[in-house]
Amino acid sequence: MISDTLRGFGRSFLRRSRVLRFNVKRAVGLTDRPTLVVYPGRVARGRLTILGRVLEDEGVFDAAHSNSSLRNLWLTFKRYETDEIGGARVSYSGPVGAGEVHSDSEGYFEIALDASRLEEGAAPWTPLRFTLQTARGYDFAPVDAEGRARVVSSQARFGVISDIDDTIIHTGAFKLLRHWRIVTANSPEARTAFPGVSEFYRALCDGAAGPETNPVFYVSSSPWNLSDIFERFMALKNIPAGPMLLRSLSSDALGWLLRRHRNHKDRAIDDLMADYPDLRFVLIGDSGQKDATVYAAAVERHPGRVLAVHIHDVRPKGTVSDEVERELRRIEAAGVPTTLGRTLEAAAAHAEGAGLVAPGTHAAVLAEIAEEAGKPERFGPFPVIVQP
Repeated sequence: MISDTLRGFGRSFLRRSRVLRFNVKRAVGLTDRPTLVVYPGRVARGRLTILGRVLEDEGVFDAAHSNSSLRNLWLTFKRYETDEIGGARVSYSGPVGAGEVHSDSEGYFEIALDASRLEEGAAPWTPLRFTLQTARGYDFAPVDAEGRARVVSSQARFGVISDIDDTIIHTGAFKLLRHWRIVTANSPEARTAFPGVSEFYRALCDGAAGPETNPVFYVSSSPWNLSDIFERFMALKNIPAGPMLLRSLSSDALGWLLRRHRNHKDRAIDDLMADYPDLRFVLIGDSGQKDATVYAAAVERHPGRVLAVHIHDVRPKGTVSDEVERELRRIEAAGVPTTLGRTLEAAAAHAEGAGLVAPGTHAAVLAEIAEEAGKPERFGPFPVIVQP
């Protein structure tokens, strides 16, 4: 009850502050040109859904890579301190239709279209084109943006649900103050992928219909403000792209600040399970943000739908808490195999043994880990828990 009241107060305060800020900026001529951001969507149960946002362009999304901590800190502040544009008119067109939509008070817009006639050949992605036509209080030429929605092939054997922070990309999210330089890095070039991620995820997604036969969905408590960094990072590191289910800071800033992850991830996983009832899933996360607990609950809510759970161990060495191990035992009790390790070595070994990836994947992941470490001669076993 108190939490709901605080969230309501927070949303009301943000709305009022946005109106006041816009009026002041317009009065002194400091408004920036509008820009259009479109997030990867998905096609499920005969519907195509895709989300986008209209914001003032403050030079964050296309900022050049910088090693300056102060500049990155400033850009990160601008990235989170977005100036949303409500009531903007956006047109769209694509294989499933055309139309117009208006952004809400937080700058978001969402379309949901009938995709029942979308041909199988549209997989793995179907394109859409968006144009920002008008926005009250702004004078600008129309702004174009490309969007796309994930179409799952009928030949997909399973899907992957993966966290992002400290699962595929080193962010230090579990130790915000200690790793603030990583957290505030504003470019994909400044981010580091965990060794083995690229090879393992590509192997999981590979299938009879090509390298993106099996879909991957990224469920993270990170805000939509970081989506462009994540997309460019995955492209740069050759990690398979997929729809992202992130968090809206505008509607849940308090939950994000208090690092509450479960509700958002629970809902996102449930939505994916409902959207793809014929798919089973491999769940991949890390030990820093309660992923083991979230996945244990998902296994219990969706019996028979989870093939395996892999947890990247990012806990400082010497950690005495056994919460992660306890949750993994809970998952194993439900008949779902798990791995826990500092790398994906054990996860790749399990996936290959279970026939989820092609033969040779384990060796390829080991080679990538060794290459990234730069010390192949010192490569050795990693601490893991594996249950077949």
